[in-house]
Amino acid sequence: MKRLALFLPVLALAVAAPSYGYDPMDDLVSTAKKEINAKDAIATQKDRVATDPRRKKVERGFWQFFQAKSDAKPGEFCTAVYWKNDRMISISGPGGGYKGAFLTFIAIEPKPPFPRPDDPKTIQKVKVTLKQGNDAPATITAFNRTIANFSDEIRFAVPTIDAALAGMEDKLAFRIDYQGTEIFSLEWHAGFAARDMLRRCLSGEKVEGSEVL
Repeated sequence: MKRLALFLPVLALAVAAPSYGYDPMDDLVSTAKKEINAKDAIATQKDRVATDPRRKKVERGFWQFFQAKSDAKPGEFCTAVYWKNDRMISISGPGGGYKGAFLTFIAIEPKPPFPRPDDPKTIQKVKVTLKQGNDAPATITAFNRTIANFSDEIRFAVPTIDAALAGMEDKLAFRIDYQGTEIFSLEWHAGFAARDMLRRCLSGEKVEGSEVL
């Protein structure tokens, strides 16, 4: 299958730990936490939750786009994030000295057994099993870090952004197991529109603040 040919084998070859500088994901997960807390606070106000436009987007899932570094040159560090409730998936492109791409899964305030480094400022390697769509699962070494002290991510390195883009389908479900337990599951929609927006960013166009619903 195309997804396995483009994503899983190349992810398994990733051996160099990624370098993290300033990352807008810190701000994004903080915003997500506020949204989750707000939802909990007004859980009894059903009508308000049902009619709040932002809450509708979060419940249904949507894409956001930005460059993941404040001083990025046009076309560098382009990032697409799919956000639904307390889960996110991001695809980010090359920048600076890194020529590859990343496929990242983020959990807002995850519970064990979701892995977390003992030192929140460090990155550790973990072995997880990734399943995409109806394809067979594959066990892969990934990178694990903490974001903004309360969220955690599983990140896979992809050798090229072209491989990442080619593997994007309009609807695609992901599941991650760690130590025999499911720790993450999410299906995105509007993947083709997100791919097109990401390509616009890679070509040098400013996409900060753009969304795909």
